[in-house]
Amino acid sequence: MSNNLSDTLRTYLDRGHKGAIVSIGDSFGIVRNPSFDVLPNHPYRSQLIVAVYCTEGRATGRINARTYELEAGGFFIVLPGQITEFVDTSADFGATYVLMSEEFTGSLGISNTFDIASIVAERPYVLLPDRARGALEAYLAMCENLIPIDEHPHRMEILRLMTRAFFLGLGHFLHEPTATSTTRQSELTSSFIRLVEQNYRTTRDLKFYAEAMGLTPKYLSTVVKQTSGKSAVEWIEKYVVLDAVTQLTSTDKSIKQIAYDLNFPSQSFFGKYFARIVGISPAAYREKERA
Repeated sequence: MSNNLSDTLRTYLDRGHKGAIVSIGDSFGIVRNPSFDVLPNHPYRSQLIVAVYCTEGRATGRINARTYELEAGGFFIVLPGQITEFVDTSADFGATYVLMSEEFTGSLGISNTFDIASIVAERPYVLLPDRARGALEAYLAMCENLIPIDEHPHRMEILRLMTRAFFLGLGHFLHEPTATSTTRQSELTSSFIRLVEQNYRTTRDLKFYAEAMGLTPKYLSTVVKQTSGKSAVEWIEKYVVLDAVTQLTSTDKSIKQIAYDLNFPSQSFFGKYFARIVGISPAAYREKERA
């Protein structure tokens, strides 16, 4: 998936998908009832904040190894850099997607009262009560009415104010306690994945992550495998490869530069690493995706 919003929407349309779309540049976009193929075991990561509001049916998705069941009225937020995967959707699944850049959310001026990253990292999914659904639907409708008015001199500022008010109101529901408890093992896995998310570009050494968490590599590997179905090393590899794939498909960087960005000692070493996991070389992958 591309790192900016306009390219993401353009790629979506180029692939023949459908859905009512309104957007403002690389800042903000809404897609109603998008059509797309659900590809299990095909996770992706984006540099956008993506909110999914399930309007009907159901869906199963994963964020950083945790599985969530969406149902009508459910609201799901994915943060930049998180590994996301749709596992399954019902035939009647319907949803509205809101896509925002980090620059846009950073301009809302709400960090002192509503820390999106820390709250959502712990509780990315909430089933909204009726009053909150009504507020969300009203907010979406106002955004959809405002965005097409290109000539409005204060369009972006109004959008920021509406979004700021919406998040401040939503914070109450995200903070509410949930009956679902997480096990110590699940918490360790989530902590490990957050640590990988922050450091995979500089180190791929399992020992580094285990020591940072005060665990032995063997114990960490066992816990992560039991709770996520993937080994700790597989999670590290997944983040590295998803970053590489993103750069190969959405930038014109040389493979040598990508290898440098991901802290590989050489282009050759990066190529062997990539081919071992993906099955083809970085150059062949780029050629295939751009064909």
